[in-house]
Amino acid sequence: MSDADFTWLADHGVEIYEKYAGKWIAFRDGQVVGVGDTAPEAVRQAEEKFPDGDFILEALDRSGDVIYASL
Repeated sequence: MSDADFTWLADHGVEIYEKYAGKWIAFRDGQVVGVGDTAPEAVRQAEEKFPDGDFILEALDRSGDVIYASL
């Protein structure tokens, strides 16, 4: 994960969680490029846009126990 991607995730963690809780997301360059109930579903969508596979895959826990922060 690049520093820019981590910063984007930390800066937008609340809105991403509110929109995608319980889903898998793939993101790259400050945008969500795949969403699914399963990891393969999110990967499939992301690979349509980025066949090189250069994206980050993240599961968003529905419980909200995960907090992203930039130190």
